[in-house]
Amino acid sequence: MDAMSLPANRYCSIARTLAVLGQKWNLLLLREAFLGRTRFADFQRIGIPNATLGQRLNDLVAAGLLERVTYQEEGERSREEYVLTEAGRDVLPVLAALSAWGDRHRPQETGQGVVYAAGGEQPVHLEFRDERGEPVDRDAVTIIRGPAYYAALAAAADRSSGRATGAGPVS
Repeated sequence: MDAMSLPANRYCSIARTLAVLGQKWNLLLLREAFLGRTRFADFQRIGIPNATLGQRLNDLVAAGLLERVTYQEEGERSREEYVLTEAGRDVLPVLAALSAWGDRHRPQETGQGVVYAAGGEQPVHLEFRDERGEPVDRDAVTIIRGPAYYAALAAAADRSSGRATGAGPVS
């Protein structure tokens, strides 16, 4: 059985996100895209083998995080560059959270490798906020199962008992 078909994973946002972002190269390629890199040759600088680079860029395009845009410099053949989509730009807080964790728990003597800043100068950081916009201490935050998980369990129980509900996720 595929682990992603289990309710604990199939209806979990984290598991679905890891299906797209779980490859280290994908996150590093997105970091490079945020740093302004758009071309295949630009992405090669991170040390990724060409075949892997091509596959990861294809994966990020297929997942809707990057899009291919054709460009042509004067006197050259047309080529493609890779531009962040809205879904790709929405990964920025994920990268910022990974950076913050790394800076805290895997620091370098020389300081931060990347800094997140507003207006190009003023450093910013991530934080939890409640629905009123008030800051919440991370020690007060817990993870709980969401409604999709419980709906999936109920639907699975109904199917196994022979009751047809006509509602709920289908596995």
